[in-house]
Amino acid sequence: MNQSQQDLRRAAAKAFMESLDQLGMSLSSSEEVAPEVKTAPAPKPTSASQAMSVEELEAAVADIEQFIQEIQKQSDEP
Repeated sequence: MNQSQQDLRRAAAKAFMESLDQLGMSLSSSEEVAPEVKTAPAPKPTSASQAMSVEELEAAVADIEQFIQEIQKQSDEP
């Protein structure tokens, strides 16, 4: 590696470290000032959306299997 590449690397490393220090100072000062934010709890799903029937799951599996078979058939064709 020639001298100019080494100088560029040193300058980039120095700039990176300075940016990292500024970020650290900024984060530590924002932690001191930032008010506590309370988030609302996520709504609970209704009973209709909580459970799928066995028939619905079987139908979904059948659809996925059919889709995969069609893709495999297409990839096998020249």
